[in-house]
Amino acid sequence: MITAAKEKLLLLGMSSAQLQEVMRSGKPSMTISVYSNYSGHIHESTGSSMQREPGQMRDIALITEELSLKEGMYLQKGQSVFTVFNPGKVWAVLNIYGDNQGSVKTGNRVRVVPETAPEKDFRASINFIEPFYRKDSKTLTARVYFDNSKLQIPVGSQVRATIFGDTKDALWLPKESVLSLGMDHVVFIKTDGGFRAHKVNTGITHEKHVQITGGISTQDSVAANAQYLIDSESFIKVKS
Repeated sequence: MITAAKEKLLLLGMSSAQLQEVMRSGKPSMTISVYSNYSGHIHESTGSSMQREPGQMRDIALITEELSLKEGMYLQKGQSVFTVFNPGKVWAVLNIYGDNQGSVKTGNRVRVVPETAPEKDFRASINFIEPFYRKDSKTLTARVYFDNSKLQIPVGSQVRATIFGDTKDALWLPKESVLSLGMDHVVFIKTDGGFRAHKVNTGITHEKHVQITGGISTQDSVAANAQYLIDSESFIKVKS
């Protein structure tokens, strides 16, 4: 019975030192301090947990309100008293726009530059790509996990990121050489009789160049300016 009582007190949150003190004194302790196994900052008070969609950020004004837990209050079994946030293990959320979404993959190397502390830039990898679009947004969201215990970058800071993809086997053309038809992209390949519209597969867009992932080879010659070969009345047909 004594052993079972010890185990129960330990499971309820009593430390070994507190238990030994009760056993040494032989007197009951009417007030017990319960210590969390986690370290961090307490931000969320009782009853302030908010219903939100997956991936939706919490309102910072609500999670930093004053704790409503006061001395003498009663708690229910299993009730969450507060939430502890550990700023040492965090992730950066990157928004990827439509033109580049198909080229971003888990494992891509990333250089992250915090706007609040540009001198604390660091290298990491994309660990997770969220399989949904966030509310009122059509950008792909990627997460980069990193250790913030030494960097001490404030949670909620804006960051800029450069994602390094595998472009060794890719071809690049000036943006003016590629014409967007909505769902398809075409270039004008030089032929004996002039130029012919040809469908290509595109990747990322970097500054003034577009990555070509398929459809042409290094032996093909294309028009430097695809817009120059059409007018507002033209209708382009691409043969499959």
